[in-house]
Amino acid sequence: MQDTAKSQDWLAFLFYALDLIISPTPKKILQTFEEWDYQNRLRPQLKQLERARIIERDGQGRSAALRFTGPGRLAALGGVDPVQRWQRWWDGRWRLLVFDLPARDRPLRLRLWRWLRSQRFGYLQNSVWISPDPVDESRCPLNHLKLKPETVTVLESRPVPPDSDASFVACSWDFGLINRRYQDVLTQADCGLELALNASAKPAQLRRWLAAERQTWVAAITGDPLLPAGLLPPGYLGQKAWQRRQAVFTSLAQQLGGMAQKM
Repeated sequence: MQDTAKSQDWLAFLFYALDLIISPTPKKILQTFEEWDYQNRLRPQLKQLERARIIERDGQGRSAALRFTGPGRLAALGGVDPVQRWQRWWDGRWRLLVFDLPARDRPLRLRLWRWLRSQRFGYLQNSVWISPDPVDESRCPLNHLKLKPETVTVLESRPVPPDSDASFVACSWDFGLINRRYQDVLTQADCGLELALNASAKPAQLRRWLAAERQTWVAAITGDPLLPAGLLPPGYLGQKAWQRRQAVFTSLAQQLGGMAQKM
């Protein structure tokens, strides 16, 4: 488990490094990391990522190139592509899931609550949860959740004044908490930028930062519904944090790429 966690910490960094280095052969990448004293640390992580089918080799020997698989790309992004989510089309209708569950069945309620949160539904009121996306059996697996069809009702609606889309969003998700988590991401990005500009940075510093940054980023996007852009509330920090994070990883990867080109 510890090796898997370490491998996951490298994902975002490798994602940018593999994109930016021209013809990224395994030998070149490993030699570059060895300049930072990584030869005994990175190789096991690459093997771990290959076994998990997060990255794959295209070709053999010196001509082989590393690339991310589809699932690997999502893993590198923290499990979801936020840009794709923000840019998705919205038809203007809200989906309201209304549940009628026995009050005594606490385990069922808890299981359903966890599933709804994992699917980025918002809690509108009482037993009413909300999503801007279509809901079908693939998004609401009744058998898996051990729910009877008669206990669930799905409604499509639009708010009527004085309610609005903005009020639905404000009532259903805690964007104060979401922004605080993104502020943590921005703080970590500032630390990463200092690291990228520090030519004497030590390998241990980068490893610690990678672990802290990934933990912070995953915590932020896990609790964010990643709504379509038109529904995002004023002051939302998700897109700013994403852009800053990209800039930092790009700077770190360019530093790595510059070292590789000199070899």
